[in-house]
Amino acid sequence: MTKKLFFTYSIAVIMVLLGTETSCAQTLSGSDIPPLKPIEKTVFDTAYTEIYYEYSYRKDSVKNKWTNGQTILLVGKKCLGFMDYYQWKFDRTNDSLYYAKQAPMGLIAQGVGMLQNAVYDYPLVIDKSTGKATVQVKNIKNYEYTEQTPVIKWNLTEGDTVICNIPCKKASCVFGGREWNAWYAPTFRLKAGPYLFSGLPGLIFDIKDSKDNYHFTLNGLENLNKGTAIYLHAESNIIRTTRQNVRRAVKNEQRDVIKAFEMASPGIKFSEEMQKGDRSRPYNPIEIE
Repeated sequence: MTKKLFFTYSIAVIMVLLGTETSCAQTLSGSDIPPLKPIEKTVFDTAYTEIYYEYSYRKDSVKNKWTNGQTILLVGKKCLGFMDYYQWKFDRTNDSLYYAKQAPMGLIAQGVGMLQNAVYDYPLVIDKSTGKATVQVKNIKNYEYTEQTPVIKWNLTEGDTVICNIPCKKASCVFGGREWNAWYAPTFRLKAGPYLFSGLPGLIFDIKDSKDNYHFTLNGLENLNKGTAIYLHAESNIIRTTRQNVRRAVKNEQRDVIKAFEMASPGIKFSEEMQKGDRSRPYNPIEIE
């Protein structure tokens, strides 16, 4: 997806959240925008620990170009939540402005930059008691599926390092069709990490696949006096189906993104140049199997 197209779609996303539709060529003014609405959420638990992971990935596995972002792991008594930090920040900004009865143009001014920095597309919540994970996949359309968290067979290997001044040990696994190398901290008893990675005898501080397509590195941890919600978006346009169907749908969207955008948001218009150009985009998901 080009930067120009992403910027345009970011505006469209904000407008959808505000409850209206727009086209790429439309000029917006304050009078055109309806009042803010709170983000529609399904709240699963309350977190009292926030763990931050720097995130990088390659949209195209054959190019040495990385997209960098930031993610957040929310730890509660019943559930774990993992999502893009800037999406989380956008949601908080939206709701803060709503409850303060601020004008919606404030969200436009602040929110576009946040959504442009939001690059992690697999928000999820894990129920600790049942082991079930509800995963959302944000592509051109938004999808959701629920399945049992996969049991990862870790191989504890020799190796020591220090991350954020914390001694870490090495482990490896095969997950989602990729080989992964992880560094975990035995002094942190939380058996969790970014995305669906868990089961090591300590918190995962760093993990990346062997071909360097996806990489998470812990860069912050905070215990909270006041809890924050562990949630997933609950908009009516989220397509709830199976993991297999989600993978197939996203792969098809990437084959023809212009068609997929037009089907998802009929009000969006594209130039003839974009219509005639390469309509496909790389497909390099975090799980390839």
